Amino acid sequence: MGRFGASRRFILPAALCLIVALAHPAAADGPATILDGNHPDEAAGIVGAAAASPSQTLAMRLTMALRNSGDLARLIAAQQDPASPEYHRWLTPDEFTSRFGPTDADLARVTRWLKRKGFAVTSADASTREISFTGTVAQAQNVFSVKIAATAYGRLYSNLGDPTVPAELAPLIESIRGLDNLLHSAPLIRRSSPASVVDDTGPAFGPADIYTFYDETPILNRDLDGSGNGCVAVVEDSNIDEVAANEFNSQFGLPALTGSNFSTVLVDGTDPGQNSDELETMVDVSYSHAVAPGSNIRIYLGDEQHSSAGAILDAIHAAVREKNSPCTAIGISFGFCGGSKGFYKTQSGFFAQAAAQGQSVFVATGDNGAAGLKVDAKTESCVTGTTRSINELAGSPNVTAIGGTEFTPDYEAGNDVGFVAESVWNDGSGAAGGGESRYFKKPKFQKGIIPTDKKRDVPDISFGASPESPGFFYGSRDSGGAPTVTCCVGGTSIGAPTWAGISQLISQANGAPVGNLNTRIYQLGVQANGATTGIRDVTMGNTNFNGVTGFSAGPGYDKASGWGTVDMGLFVPAYLGP
Repeated sequence: MGRFGASRRFILPAALCLIVALAHPAAADGPATILDGNHPDEAAGIVGAAAASPSQTLAMRLTMALRNSGDLARLIAAQQDPASPEYHRWLTPDEFTSRFGPTDADLARVTRWLKRKGFAVTSADASTREISFTGTVAQAQNVFSVKIAATAYGRLYSNLGDPTVPAELAPLIESIRGLDNLLHSAPLIRRSSPASVVDDTGPAFGPADIYTFYDETPILNRDLDGSGNGCVAVVEDSNIDEVAANEFNSQFGLPALTGSNFSTVLVDGTDPGQNSDELETMVDVSYSHAVAPGSNIRIYLGDEQHSSAGAILDAIHAAVREKNSPCTAIGISFGFCGGSKGFYKTQSGFFAQAAAQGQSVFVATGDNGAAGLKVDAKTESCVTGTTRSINELAGSPNVTAIGGTEFTPDYEAGNDVGFVAESVWNDGSGAAGGGESRYFKKPKFQKGIIPTDKKRDVPDISFGASPESPGFFYGSRDSGGAPTVTCCVGGTSIGAPTWAGISQLISQANGAPVGNLNTRIYQLGVQANGATTGIRDVTMGNTNFNGVTGFSAGPGYDKASGWGTVDMGLFVPAYLGP
């Protein structure tokens, strides 16, 4: 399934723009500036020499840069520093926009320029930092000084170079999207050969097995179940089968999903129904609910048929911008292909807003090992890549990147009886994503960990992911349409919602949201004492996949498993300790 997207955000305005004065025919307004990183890296290998139709209409979006980006970075750091007066003092969405969003005057300046160039501006909103506008391919090529070429199959197109804008406006502009339609999203989930089961034991993991293996039982026995602080948001593009989800809950002794603990926000105004991504939604809801059974769960549901930006992007942005009881944790189990540096920097700006608002964001690192994802022009979808890459959405330093492991449990009467050593997930059906970002510099919390690459490394930490070893149960329907529990599913999609649930346990124990977990995870990781920190080192396995050489696990931090996995009974109190 292809998903056409456009970005909405912001951050690092001056750094994103290569401020170079050019004497260019398209720059009738004076010197022009190239917006660095605003064309897809994959464009040259996908589109051909043929130009796109000059009369084709493009729906474009210009994202305004954040103001005071240095102040924002300092604020986010201070919010995680117990010695700072800003420690855990979170902003509301309105406060964030007031301090870091574009001014009305700046928004008006850019809007006037677009109109003067002949574009039809359909909306301009300071709260979303976005200007939506339309124009033809010919207009866009002339105004932005780019060539837009098409694929041999005709439907995909892209600008082959970065757009130019007036130098005086460049510091105000984060990115321009819509000059291409290469961006697609993909759920990060893997399914094994299904086999329906009729009870809650078997050769796979359910919630009780997670409680035993990852030592959550002592936490639950302390009445820490994720209740009392916000909710878990999961971002989706398919609705869920609630009857099947509640069959899963009933079979594993979890609270039913009802109107009091479960809700859906239709971010595009329409319900896409249950489609091919329904399993992703089922897993995200079920496993965030399993780990934090007392927390409210909220689906932010985009509709690809009624979205000009992309359903998953709409859902992410809505979860961050929510003003009515925003969720304190956000799980994202999707990756993208066909994105640009500007696109990922813009999304990182959204995640910076989430961090400043005290929201903990978790992004799966992907299921294609070191190969990552790339665009297939013929199928117009994401497929396994052929060179080293990561899920750059997880590369933002403002999210916690979640990798994956595999292991062979010890069962008695079908129930897990305790922890065994884990290795990096790489079982033939897929492999955990990991590596170094192409776009993000090494953040402060990673300084000194792997000093040679100077880049943001992922994952930060991991969780079980293999659909085979052990495999995870999920709710579904049998051949007769009756709700049942089925084996098995996996993917780094298991870890993102699970870690969102873990953050809810920490927030409940803390009595307030804790925001981005990375600073504290790395502080605990370098202590190298899992007996007190609750971080279990993973030292076996690698991310080699599809002929691409990846990274191997070893003692301490690595680009295959991050710091390892978790012993919740130790990690939750250690996180809140000195």
